[in-house]
Amino acid sequence: MSSAPLVRDPDLSRLLDDGYDVMVQAGHLIVRHVPYVTETRTVQHGFLAYPVTVSGDRVVSNTDHRIWFGGSAPCDEHGRRLPMANPEVRTIADGVQADFMLSSKPGPSGYPDQYTKVTAYTRMIADQAQALDRTVTATPGAAWQEVEDDSPFVYRDTATSRAGLATVHRRFRGHHIAIIGLGGTGGYILDQVAKTEVESILLIDGDHFDNHNAFRAPGAAPLETLRERPNKAAYFASLYSRMHRGVTAYEHYLDGDNLDALSGATFVFLASDDALSKPPIMDWLDARDVPFIDVGMGVEEIDGKLTGLLRVSTSLSGRRAQTRRRIPAPAPERDDYGRNIQTADLNALNALLAVGRWKRHLGVYADVTDEAFTTYSLITNEIANEDLP
Repeated sequence: MSSAPLVRDPDLSRLLDDGYDVMVQAGHLIVRHVPYVTETRTVQHGFLAYPVTVSGDRVVSNTDHRIWFGGSAPCDEHGRRLPMANPEVRTIADGVQADFMLSSKPGPSGYPDQYTKVTAYTRMIADQAQALDRTVTATPGAAWQEVEDDSPFVYRDTATSRAGLATVHRRFRGHHIAIIGLGGTGGYILDQVAKTEVESILLIDGDHFDNHNAFRAPGAAPLETLRERPNKAAYFASLYSRMHRGVTAYEHYLDGDNLDALSGATFVFLASDDALSKPPIMDWLDARDVPFIDVGMGVEEIDGKLTGLLRVSTSLSGRRAQTRRRIPAPAPERDDYGRNIQTADLNALNALLAVGRWKRHLGVYADVTDEAFTTYSLITNEIANEDLP
């Protein structure tokens, strides 16, 4: 499913009026067919590219002074590398790579708009080529192309392109995530996972979304929604489907009769506070070698202040028994729901610790610990990693 065509701002329309060949791909604006001089004093064609700024569906003129060049080292007419060309590899999209970062800032304020920036850099490079061959041109005829990249997002992800992390973020592709429990921590897990390029996100919860959930969940639920008491999974699915196309809801609790709802999941987050429901779910995941993270909070009031621990237990192939020993067993004799103290900041922190561990598992973040058990102590403000491989 493609995004709607971008609405071009006047600067980009001026580039087309001049006859530039322009393409938007993977959050970058690419100007193709730029003639340049190589170190052997031959004339070839490369491209200029930089992260484009998009507001909704509009390309807006908001850019710094840098631009990237795809091709061999751009040189002057004598074959000497241009001083502004700094070797720096930047992946624009799959199969599209720039090899040099060009930096030529005209003044303290940089370039006033995209048109000025593109034409200035083009002139600096192409003028050298035209000194050797007067027939070459950077304006072969107006062309505008927008290349879709099978993004799971409803609108364009320009954060990834601005950071130059397209290759790293591709590691999310093809993954199917399930989040069990959306009452507090699960909502913040969703908030982070929905901003990645995973294929799908299945939300599982059979409970209603009430006032107390709103005060420990991301966002701000309107009063009208709370009056309707929507299912938690359905509420969050409707909210985050505005951003990610793959979010769906399963509006039931999981038990021994419907665990096949997890079929196809490549990673599962267990964020339910119902300890009795967890063992059969974990047994099902263990039997199918599906990795999962179980999160938990234990917060209590002592002398008018809150203290406690946040827990992240990671179950991976070959280390499942080790993890299961760390996950609290059900204790029906305890009233788990009598006073289930949760606060939004701790829910969010617990979720972020879990999502960070998941991203390290995928290789998105560097990892030298590969721990299976993490705790955060509220009273000492310390994170402890245990159960190392």
